[in-house]
Amino acid sequence: MATQTQADLRGAVARPPAGSVLGAILLSGGFFAYIASILLDQPLATDLSAVLILCFIALNLGRASRIVQMFAAASVLIALAGWVSGTITLADYGVAAGRVAFLTSILVALIFLRLVAQHDAAFAAAGGFLASQPPSRRYVSLGIGGNLFGVLLNLGGLGLLIEMTLAGQRRMEAANGVSSAVHDVRERRIVTAIVRGFATIAFWSPFGIALNTLLLILTDLHWADAAPWGVAFSFGFLALGAVMDVIERRIFPILPKPVVVPPSPGDAAGLWAVLAHLVGLGLLVVGGDVILPFSFQEVLVTVVPIYALIWALARFGTFGPKRLRGDFVANSARYVNEVGVFALAGLIGALLVAMVPQDALDPVLLAIVDFGGPVALVLALAWATLALAMVGFHPIISVVILAEFMARTPLISQQATLLALLTGWTLTVCLAPLATTATYVGAIVNRSPLVVSLRWNGMFGLVGLAAFSAVLVAGVTFGWF
Repeated sequence: MATQTQADLRGAVARPPAGSVLGAILLSGGFFAYIASILLDQPLATDLSAVLILCFIALNLGRASRIVQMFAAASVLIALAGWVSGTITLADYGVAAGRVAFLTSILVALIFLRLVAQHDAAFAAAGGFLASQPPSRRYVSLGIGGNLFGVLLNLGGLGLLIEMTLAGQRRMEAANGVSSAVHDVRERRIVTAIVRGFATIAFWSPFGIALNTLLLILTDLHWADAAPWGVAFSFGFLALGAVMDVIERRIFPILPKPVVVPPSPGDAAGLWAVLAHLVGLGLLVVGGDVILPFSFQEVLVTVVPIYALIWALARFGTFGPKRLRGDFVANSARYVNEVGVFALAGLIGALLVAMVPQDALDPVLLAIVDFGGPVALVLALAWATLALAMVGFHPIISVVILAEFMARTPLISQQATLLALLTGWTLTVCLAPLATTATYVGAIVNRSPLVVSLRWNGMFGLVGLAAFSAVLVAGVTFGWF
């Protein structure tokens, strides 16, 4: 995803970069073509959507990150190899195009939401309220904040909350004076709490890329089926981190004790406003899923931009839509990283699955089950997702491939498959130094990705992997999922 500065997140762009207008036309054209494919039930519109999105990525490839450029090269090579060898059919390319269109449309819908939210003072107030909690409650408050901001604003919300919280921390330290060692400990505790809260979005968020991608593949499941267990796993991760934070504060207390600055008047109201947006938007999506003759994912990508437009009108009157359009055009070129990573990863995953024979992994899966039963398989899915991410394999590719094969082989339930893959994905966000999150957060705090991932989260990751592996084993053993 794009590594945006705080100025970018707040829309403070003086002049659109070269190619922004054309890029905005291609990206928005791809989005609206996908909406048309939903409303008109026209598969060709989905193909058009994918073509426009891929053209947008190609237009901005020169300014994209190295990982996006590598994904682009891999996509071309895999597509050509499949075409020449005849292993990928036109139907397979159609499935891959649908994956590109869908993943990008979710991102674009959330971008519209983010562009409005960044001008809403309620988010700054909510961040101030969460950051002003005393140390005994700060981990939980920042973990919840990382989750809430991430649900509504995606990676931009993660950066926004980290920067606001650390800015407040620096002001307190400047007024009271602390050593560099104390500053480092405080910074680590703040950042890890926010990142871990952000990571748990994968388990339950109706707007999340990870969960929605898997629900497209594991067709026996609906968001309402996955969400209860996802929320439980999210609370488990939050509770585990909170307990470890308490233990650390008892064993290694910060001295002198940090000065607690109470929240400013009105900051609590900002938090309630953010919660109201989250609940209101969630109810609209879930309600639309019940009432409208479309899938949950189709309702999601249609309702979210409408909500963003209404929000813009409420905030800025008739000028709101114009401002939203201007911000989107000005920033369009900067979206190549987040769009490129997920669109191309989805494309690669779909093409690789098409190239591999349907029963290719059956011997491996059956061998795992013969060795340790279904519990061994559920653990293998979680551990493989994390292990592949640690060596640079983007989790969306690995979970797509693994989910596709598991959907064909009913060795464990789809619920168990989903939770295993999402456990691996969530730990990847915290632990993998080559993941987008580590790179993004490292740039914000001026630390290497290795520091903000393995060094800061290594112990949490090991304990979390052990604890939730045990939960997965218990769930399969006792038939919970």
